[in-house]
Amino acid sequence: MNDLLYNIISLQEKLLEIGPMIANLENVINCANNGEDVEMKERRQIIVGRNEDGTPIYKTLNAKSQDEMNLKIAQMLINSSRAREISIPQNTLKQRITLKEYADQWMKRKRKLKKTTIANYTKYLDEYIIPTLGDKYLNEISSLAVQQLLDRYDRLSKSTLKNMKGILSQIMKYAVNDDLIDKNPCDDLDIEIPSDKKKERKALPIAEYKGIISNFNQLIETDKCFLGLCMYTAMRRGEILGLKWEDIYDNCIHVVRNVTHPQQNQPVITTPKTAAGVRTIPLSPALKDLLGSSMEHGFIFGGDKPYSLSAFRNMWERINKTIDMHGATPHVLRHSYLTYAVGETTDYKTVQGISGHADLKTLLNIYAHPQEEKIKSLSDKMDDLLK
Repeated sequence: MNDLLYNIISLQEKLLEIGPMIANLENVINCANNGEDVEMKERRQIIVGRNEDGTPIYKTLNAKSQDEMNLKIAQMLINSSRAREISIPQNTLKQRITLKEYADQWMKRKRKLKKTTIANYTKYLDEYIIPTLGDKYLNEISSLAVQQLLDRYDRLSKSTLKNMKGILSQIMKYAVNDDLIDKNPCDDLDIEIPSDKKKERKALPIAEYKGIISNFNQLIETDKCFLGLCMYTAMRRGEILGLKWEDIYDNCIHVVRNVTHPQQNQPVITTPKTAAGVRTIPLSPALKDLLGSSMEHGFIFGGDKPYSLSAFRNMWERINKTIDMHGATPHVLRHSYLTYAVGETTDYKTVQGISGHADLKTLLNIYAHPQEEKIKSLSDKMDDLLK
């Protein structure tokens, strides 16, 4: 009796498998008779469970291709706790994931990063990488495709292209670890950065720098404080906006926080850019006079809450309308101060302590510029020596 029941159930299962095929064939015949286009589809029935009497419970799946059907079967088996029965070729899974889809997953893994870093990654992805390679499947992205991406944006600076390649390389490295691709195409040694452009940073001539300081008295107190902190400490803009009155004591400025605006306007309080950014800077007498003796509480620029980006821009615009800044930005003022400092001393570790750079080599590569005054002075000394 049991054998008979088993044979009946097996026959039912076979009929259920054949049924969708017959239905699909009828659909083809009807469409042909009506002069309609026929769209061939995959149709399968999957056992998702069994009734109390042992008969199977089926679910019908429809798909437009074998690959799509394989993925649907896999998902159905997973949902019905039959994942061990999945036998989809790995190549099928690899071919179905585009760079854009995987980059979205990758960014979710990066949510613990600083908001500024996330905003930076998003900018590179949205503006350069995804518009060029986003629709490609991961296993289609070759070293040639990476080179073509870089060549497309060869008008950009070398550092920008290096960052672009670096972000793409991180994504593809994760894809290798997830067994979605066999190797990282960005690791190819033949890939070249096509741009020789560098963002040229120039320090203000010392006379112009001093000229700005001599006009401080034309500024309102808030603007005077901000400009003074820029020009007497070489602090970064975000570090100045994150400074509280309570951070100034014992004739020192204690840099412990940074303010950024990754969402365009509202301030976000973070730690300084690097671990070395947490530092102590001596409070010069000239800056102490600018800040005044009546120290208050809260953020120097904003009180209970740091300046928004629009508030900072309004302040900087007001400063530029009042005195001639010679086109300088807060970063140019920092760059100028550190250039002068590196030119005045060989005690570079001390300059590094003021600048907040994690790497001394970076400090020297950026700020150890030859200055015209010093070149002329050295030339005069050599003339005297050789006479």
